[in-house]
Amino acid sequence: MIKMKFIPAVLVLVLSLTLPVNATYNIIWVSDDVDNDGDGLMDDQGWVDLLTTQGYSVDVQRNYWQDLDQDRLDALNRADLVIISRSCDSAAYADGDDSTMWNSVTAPLLLTNTELAGRDNWAWIDSESLIDDMGAPMMDIVDGSHPIFANLLIDILDESVGSGNTTFLGTTDVGKGELIATTEGFEAAWIAEWQQGMEYYNGSNQYAGSQRIFFVAGTQESEGNPLGAYNLTPQGELIFLGTVAYMIPEPATVVLLGLGGLILLRRRKVWS
Repeated sequence: MIKMKFIPAVLVLVLSLTLPVNATYNIIWVSDDVDNDGDGLMDDQGWVDLLTTQGYSVDVQRNYWQDLDQDRLDALNRADLVIISRSCDSAAYADGDDSTMWNSVTAPLLLTNTELAGRDNWAWIDSESLIDDMGAPMMDIVDGSHPIFANLLIDILDESVGSGNTTFLGTTDVGKGELIATTEGFEAAWIAEWQQGMEYYNGSNQYAGSQRIFFVAGTQESEGNPLGAYNLTPQGELIFLGTVAYMIPEPATVVLLGLGGLILLRRRKVWS
C-alpha cells in the first residue's frame, strides 16, 4: 500500500485539465431533486457544473430514473457514461427488480452513492456497515499504477463542505472487484472496479453489465446541510476527472498537470 505524503517544498500542484474531445460524449447524471440546505440550488449541482465546464454533455433529469423501465434502461445504455449521484434515495433505486436492472446497464457506470453499493441494494460490496462520521479522511492508494491516478495525491475531500462527512462502507473487501483506494486509518473502500460480466462477490447474484467503478464522493446529509454536495479538493478533482476520462469508451486525449509533472492519457487504460 502506498500512503500519500505531502511535502510542500518538493511537490507543487498545478491544476490544469485539457479535454479537447469531450463535447461528443454524453454523460447521464442520475440524481434526485434534493435541496437539503434550502439554498435554492440542487445539492449536487457542483458536480454537474464541473463536468460541463470540462466540455462534457451532461443529461440531468432529476427523479426521472427512480422508476426504471425498458425505455429508460435503453436510454442509459446509449450513454457514454452513467454517474449515480450521492443525492439519490437508495430505496427508490433498489426496490423490486431495480437492482438487477441497474446492474444490467451496458454503459460504463460510476457509482458515488455508498448505500446503493451495499449488500441489501445493488450488492456490489458484501457489507451494510455505514460510516458517516469520519470527517474528511486522507486516501490510501492501494494500486498506484491504476490509470485513474495522475499522481499520488492527498486531501481528497474538503471537510468544510456541508456536514464535513462523507459516507463509506465499513469494509475494504470488494469481493471479485479490484480495490484501488481506501481511507487512511479506517477499514473502508474508497475506489473499486469490476469488469464486465463479473459477479460482484460470491453469492451476490448480481453481475456487472459493463465496467463498474465505485468512487465514494459527495457529502453526507445532516440537518441544515446538503446531501451529495460537491466536496472535492483540487487534488480530488483531478482523480475524479481522471476516473471519468478512464471510463469514457472512445479514444480521448486528456492532459493532467498534477504533482510532479505532465501525464498524458491518449486512450482508455493506456498511460504514457
